[in-house]
Amino acid sequence: MDRDGRRAAGHALKFTDTLRGRGARFWLLAAASACLGVALFDPAVQIERRVGTYMMVFDITQSMNTRDVGPADARIGRLDHAKQLAIATLDRLPCGTQVGVSIFVERRTQPLLMPVDVCIDRAALSDAIGHIDWRMAWAADSHLYYGTYSALDDIRRMTPGAALAFFTDGHQAPALHPGRIPAWDGEAGEVPGLLFGVGGEQPEPVPKLGEKGRIEGYWTAEDTAGFASAGAPTLSVLDMEKLGGDIRNAPQRAPGSDNDHLSLRRDDVLEDLAQRTGLGVAVARSPEQIAAQLRALPGGRVADTRFALRPLFALAGLAALLASLAPAPSAVRPRAQRLFTFRSA
Repeated sequence: MDRDGRRAAGHALKFTDTLRGRGARFWLLAAASACLGVALFDPAVQIERRVGTYMMVFDITQSMNTRDVGPADARIGRLDHAKQLAIATLDRLPCGTQVGVSIFVERRTQPLLMPVDVCIDRAALSDAIGHIDWRMAWAADSHLYYGTYSALDDIRRMTPGAALAFFTDGHQAPALHPGRIPAWDGEAGEVPGLLFGVGGEQPEPVPKLGEKGRIEGYWTAEDTAGFASAGAPTLSVLDMEKLGGDIRNAPQRAPGSDNDHLSLRRDDVLEDLAQRTGLGVAVARSPEQIAAQLRALPGGRVADTRFALRPLFALAGLAALLASLAPAPSAVRPRAQRLFTFRSA
């Protein structure tokens, strides 16, 4: 071996000995740098998983402005609560999942955004949901049965294969007459989905909001008494005369509708709707619960989805960095011995 070869070999041996002499802290810092460096490139792998398509429908009728959700000293409106849960749910659904946005008022639903990817179009979805407002309403009535049927019909016509996620308090206003509940023209279970109940279990007054969203009063029994109940029976003039009084000009109210000015989460109405349509019913409590129940619905499709590795590398790098900052055992032991000696003395 010539002189240059021996010199190169000597340098290599010195470098190897130097690395061997490095302590654990050096290797931990090196591992942290490597992991955090890889995380910067946002690595990912493509995996196959079953994902769904969901149409999120929000009830924006006036009862959804009732503030009965959250701690007693920080109540928020039902609609605001539903929007917060829905936006947080987006982050719990896997990439490849598609979500659309729609609103319900009076008798029908109005799509605002057709289903898009929860990861690629996360900002658009959050913005669409966040800007939903009660001022979008074009009428004051809340014919929930017709609204649910309209949402299901939208899915059948525009997004076949999608599932329904309807956020509502179940408040039907005006109240329906017994035996006058409209029927669903499809088959039960034809469109999968869930009715997510929002609101408290105690009757609360429905607020009247001004243009700036401030409460300017509450609906009273006198206010709602002037509205005829949906499905009111039609009486002939002769029948009205037989019954006596000014029935012709009196509002046709359903039995038990005297408290229509008060509102609570109507689980009984949601259960009845579920039986007629084959939908499921749940109380909207947390984004984790909503996401899990949506993913458990039948249907969906198998798609190649992106599984991000950045969080794994970032956590590994952070763990290595924190470990490198811990004192070495050789430094801790003398300190502990001195402390023990001092206390013994």
